[in-house]
Amino acid sequence: MRGFFHGGHGMDKIMLTLDEQVDEATKRMIQHLIEKKMKYDHYKNTHFFILSFFILYCLTLLFICYTLVIVPNGYSIMNSITALLGTNHLILLFLMAVLLFGALKFYFEKKEKAETEFHDLRCEIIEKSQDIWNEEHWPSRHRVFDEMKKKYDINLYYESK
Repeated sequence: MRGFFHGGHGMDKIMLTLDEQVDEATKRMIQHLIEKKMKYDHYKNTHFFILSFFILYCLTLLFICYTLVIVPNGYSIMNSITALLGTNHLILLFLMAVLLFGALKFYFEKKEKAETEFHDLRCEIIEKSQDIWNEEHWPSRHRVFDEMKKKYDINLYYESK
C-alpha cells in the first residue's frame, strides 16, 4: 500500500489512500473526480445561500411595499403604482432584487454544469472499474470506493445519482 496520493493544482489537502496497482491515469481520474465534487458542492452551497437570501429579501420587500404603498393608498391599484414609482428607494430595492435574481440564475447554471461534469466523470470511472481493478485487485477497489464514500460522499458503486 502506498502512503497518500497528493493532488496537484494546490489541492494538497485532498488525500486518498491508493494501492500501487492503481495506475497514474486512474489516480488522476479519481483526483479529478474529487475536485469536480468539491466544485459542485461549492456551487450548490452558494446557490442555496443566494436562494435563501433572495426569498427572504423578496418577502421583506413585499411587506415593505404592502405597508408603505398599498395600505396608505386604500388598495387603489393606480394610486399604489404612482406612489411606488414616486419612491426612489423602493425602485432601488426592486433593482437589487433583479440583481439578486441574476446572481441566483448564474449560480444555478454553474451548479448544473458542475453537477453534470461530476456525474459524467463518476459514471465513467464506474464503467471502467472492471478494467482498472482486475480480479486479483478487486478487494482494493472496494476499499477505495468505501473511502471515497466516507471522505467525499462520492458513490462509485452505482451510476444513479
